Amino acid sequence: MASDKPSTDIIPFAKATEIKRLDANTYQANLVDSFCIGAGQNITNDLTVPNGGYVASCILQAAILHGSSRSPSNPQPHVMNAHFEYLNRTQVGPAAILIEDVKPGRQLTTLHATLYQGNLHQDDTSTSDLLPTRTLGKKRVTAYLVMTNLSSLTGLSLNTQFTLLPPPLVPSPSQNPDFSLLKQDRDPHWTAIPSLLPPGSGSGSGSSYIRALQNTHFYIPRRGQVRKSIIDLWIRLSSGEKFTNASLGYVSDCWPYVVEAYRPRSKEEENDAPFRHDAKHWYPTVVMNIEQKKAAPEKGKEEEGGSGGWEWLRMRVSSKEVKGGRFDLEVLVMDEKGELVVVSNHVGLVLGSERNLAGRGKGGMKGQSRI
Repeated sequence: MASDKPSTDIIPFAKATEIKRLDANTYQANLVDSFCIGAGQNITNDLTVPNGGYVASCILQAAILHGSSRSPSNPQPHVMNAHFEYLNRTQVGPAAILIEDVKPGRQLTTLHATLYQGNLHQDDTSTSDLLPTRTLGKKRVTAYLVMTNLSSLTGLSLNTQFTLLPPPLVPSPSQNPDFSLLKQDRDPHWTAIPSLLPPGSGSGSGSSYIRALQNTHFYIPRRGQVRKSIIDLWIRLSSGEKFTNASLGYVSDCWPYVVEAYRPRSKEEENDAPFRHDAKHWYPTVVMNIEQKKAAPEKGKEEEGGSGGWEWLRMRVSSKEVKGGRFDLEVLVMDEKGELVVVSNHVGLVLGSERNLAGRGKGGMKGQSRI
């Protein structure tokens, strides 16, 4: 009998985002607990919520499969831009993704994707052509995606001399760490984040509350961040896999914790602090936009890196304003060459963790989102 307790194993990202095609427009995903927020020793899967970026990656994977198979002579395997709106909490288990071709084109194609949960089972073979969408369950996430082939796009290119300003607190901001030393936490300028979660976010078993963080290794400047509202990071997957195009949804939302930089370290520091040192927060994403600037290196192409995907990615996460329990995030993702991979913008909320841990379907008006 399967346990309803969250697992503690590292599940490969490719497995966690595996997509099954049911028909020309319907796809099936299975959301796993290892990418959840709200997991813990005393918390069942019914009280966990999959990370919004991870859910976005499942939709991206379905869109990539859809775009790659649209035309053998003109595939569109890359998501140039995606806009996600999170309507209701997702949950561990099967999900249906329904994709509509809104505006097909030779160079750009616009898709609309909706992720449903509630009525789909692992052995469900229902198709979008035969059944109304209500049989697929409740709408959880909706997205518009622009598909293209980034490797075949041509046109004007300019050197804008983009750089991170203010620069990170390292001696040579444009120079990469020694990655072999960084894996051992021995790089002189970058260090592993000592805790798997922001202080105060724990529940019961501590770091297991934000189970999703255990899937990624995070590294920050040893001298600290240049500003509280700016976080510089290097990241790699704990499974040893390479980051892929589909994983960029998860990457864009893997560290939305700018608010945590303002947390007092102890009760003694609470006098001038915006919240208590042990306050437990949840940071649900309301809207997320992702623009992919560069495709992942293809395996075997030496000029692109040759290994397929990125082992390391660099991130800058920043917020311009946190006000009234609402905050913005800008996420810039770069590769080892310093080239932009993703520009992402979010609208998020700061809520008490009890909003996340509340049982589903209890209290509130029927059909009303808990957010």
